[in-house]
Amino acid sequence: MAGQPPIGARLAALWDLGRVRWAQMQPAQRRGALTAGLLLAGLLGGILWYTVRTDWRTLYAGLDAGDAQQIGQVLTEAKIPFNVTADGTGILVPAPELDKARLAVAAKGGVKSGRMGFALFDKPNWVGSEFDEQVNYQRALEGDLEHTIETLSDVQSARVDLVLPHDSLFRDMERPAKAAVVIKLRHRSLADGEADAIRNLVASAVDGLTPDHVVLVDADGHLPLGPKTPEAMKLSAEEALEEKLVSTLEPVTGPGNVRASVTLQYDDQSTDTTRETYDPSQTVTLSMRRSQESTGGQQVAAGVPGTASNAPNTQALPVYPKQVTPPESSQTESAAYGASKTVQHIIQNPGQVRRMTAAIVVNDQLVQPARNGKPAVWRRWPASDLRNLTALAQAAVGYDAARGDTVTVEDMAFERNSGARQQPLAQRIVGTAENSPELIKYLALVIGVLLILLFGVRPALRQVAAAPAGLPGKEAAKALAAGAQTAPQNALKPPEPAELDADRARTQEIYEQVTSHLKHEPTQSSRLLQSWIHSE
Repeated sequence: MAGQPPIGARLAALWDLGRVRWAQMQPAQRRGALTAGLLLAGLLGGILWYTVRTDWRTLYAGLDAGDAQQIGQVLTEAKIPFNVTADGTGILVPAPELDKARLAVAAKGGVKSGRMGFALFDKPNWVGSEFDEQVNYQRALEGDLEHTIETLSDVQSARVDLVLPHDSLFRDMERPAKAAVVIKLRHRSLADGEADAIRNLVASAVDGLTPDHVVLVDADGHLPLGPKTPEAMKLSAEEALEEKLVSTLEPVTGPGNVRASVTLQYDDQSTDTTRETYDPSQTVTLSMRRSQESTGGQQVAAGVPGTASNAPNTQALPVYPKQVTPPESSQTESAAYGASKTVQHIIQNPGQVRRMTAAIVVNDQLVQPARNGKPAVWRRWPASDLRNLTALAQAAVGYDAARGDTVTVEDMAFERNSGARQQPLAQRIVGTAENSPELIKYLALVIGVLLILLFGVRPALRQVAAAPAGLPGKEAAKALAAGAQTAPQNALKPPEPAELDADRARTQEIYEQVTSHLKHEPTQSSRLLQSWIHSE
């Protein structure tokens, strides 16, 4: 713009005006201004550093020293900057170069750290001994097992240590095969049967190794990954019944409105029982035998004993008539009867459910959801609905009254029903901030800027504004700046510290110096004032 002084002249005028203002300040005001300036400069420097700093991301971690060196050479050839962690086992690269670095390393064969599997034998070893070959075989087998286990969706990483069998002529010196597997999970738990599958996998890859000699350990110590004990099976069965109860009742009560707890009692002894039961009201004929005999009359000897009476073809004398025996009959009957009999032979193995107890708590029934700032309206379930819920629960878990099972369903108001008991705003804000680390960083920077402005810069500005003004107004200040630009350096030189007590006298002296300068060089002073007016 025409008529305006150059930028250098304006900056020099502002510098001289600042020197005058600085000279007018009290010692306390100067200390406050210095403190505020240093704090603001430090904050701006921190923000600038945080903005332009390199965001380093982990490319690989847990590397061997040799592999870390090889990856460093690959990144150097690809002109990708990188850093090494303090322990020398990790490689860090800038976030924008992360994908490029992965491709560059993969093009050179990938990472070779840890167990390489049977790829270890890709390069022949012409000078190795038999012991070296045996050790390399064990390392290769362990590496292949680790890679195979890591293919499971629930496993993040795995470490396998094998003890190969040792055969000997002496039985006491033989050593069976053993294995130890340490796994780091992606989730909280393994799927059902996955632990046994890992044991069988490792046992199948080593000669003479059985699943019983494979120890499975969780790296975080959350799960007992050993063989399933009766107690573990009991807990698993109880959890399955609880999930079944919740899934059965939630469609009626609503999501999150059911809590269930199931306790099972098992018989830990085996029994062998034989029972015989007779029913006297039901009889049956087993066998029946009957015999009947009858005979007619028989003649008996009569007359005088001798030859004449006993000879054949003789006629009996009329004096001795014939005698006949009376007829005879006999009947015999025998029968066998049996009552109805039932024989039961019962063999009961351990693990039979002896009793089941289920406690179910349902929330109150939702009548009206919360809307327009009004809390939700809840009411207790009617008695008929509770009976229906109880019947559903009994059918879901296999209720048996003869066994002494108990299923209890109670209606109780949950704590979250009350709108007044909602989580405070401060706690919700803290929870949101914990889930967003980047938000915490930027929020801390904003709070730091506000604190410095409120407690550093603002008080300093107030002290500067409260300093005694010896010049008559804005035009005098501009004239003072113009005179300071052209006057000799010693004319506007700040007074010595000994003269700081006479602030008004010094201000008057400066005013008189500027006035005299205006009188001696009115043309230059008027041009400077015009430039100030046009710039405003």
